[in-house]
Amino acid sequence: MVNLRIATEADCEEIYRVQMAAVRNLPGGAEGKAGIEKWLAGQQPSVYRHSMAEESFVVAEDDGIVGWGALSVPKQEITNVFVDPAFHRQRIGTAILAKLELLAGEAGIDVVQLQATGTAIDFYSANGYRPDPPVAPGADWALMKKRLA
Repeated sequence: MVNLRIATEADCEEIYRVQMAAVRNLPGGAEGKAGIEKWLAGQQPSVYRHSMAEESFVVAEDDGIVGWGALSVPKQEITNVFVDPAFHRQRIGTAILAKLELLAGEAGIDVVQLQATGTAIDFYSANGYRPDPPVAPGADWALMKKRLA
């Protein structure tokens, strides 16, 4: 069973590892796998340390960090949810999302938003998020919102 907790700077290396594995597992999109590798080249653990000053990070642990997510209270936005591909389909992403929604509600946010990639739209829809504005099936991405209160 996974344990959810607030992340610390000491978690940045593992957060980085999980995101790299998750993104590399995605289909290539318009730019293919080369586009994914180009984007990943700009990521470093220090990026997360900087973001932690402005966002609330949550990690899921099961003999190490297996997933993570982040919430920007000022933007009222869930900015990240990533799960190590070896742990997909175990409801870890759903647990991370629920924890971030709890934090958002505690911060007084009534409606939380996120930007979903095309591969994640169905996941967020299954968790109560709706595209706003609506998107066509097969869209590359969607702005999605969920009323918490």
